[in-house]
Amino acid sequence: MATHKIGVFGWGTVPDATGGVFFELYSTKATNDNWKRLVCIFNDTASDIALHGGFTVPQNYVGSASVIATWTAIITTGSFLFGFDYRPVALTESFDQATAVQSASVLVSSPSAVNLRQDAVIGLTSACIVAGDEVEFFFTRKGTNASDTGASAAILFNLLFGYTDV
Repeated sequence: MATHKIGVFGWGTVPDATGGVFFELYSTKATNDNWKRLVCIFNDTASDIALHGGFTVPQNYVGSASVIATWTAIITTGSFLFGFDYRPVALTESFDQATAVQSASVLVSSPSAVNLRQDAVIGLTSACIVAGDEVEFFFTRKGTNASDTGASAAILFNLLFGYTDV
């Protein structure tokens, strides 16, 4: 059995319509101009804001499903509450559904140093995911929750689907 991680950002990944989530160059928030990669900024600290997308579950998927958010912030105090709502869609099922199958979340502390890499792991219900499913999702920062006390933007570098195979 091996553990895998695949990126879930794709051409269909879009921020919600609030304006609190957007893509920008990392060099805009970083202290140097060397690394101009595109990152997703969760800028609004007082609202629930989301990034929407979808991905295909790999054919060698067996279980141990999780989502790993690689992120940072420019502060060292407070906590961030991230959520992942999703719906696996099997062949012959409708994409046009109103509800998620599961809503999972994780509360993480601010980095111990500004811009320090963090991985926030959100466990998913493995039994409802099947190899070949198309997973619709939204990844959120839950700023309206009293537990989210980070008074700064969360900077998302990557969002990964973690799983094990045979």
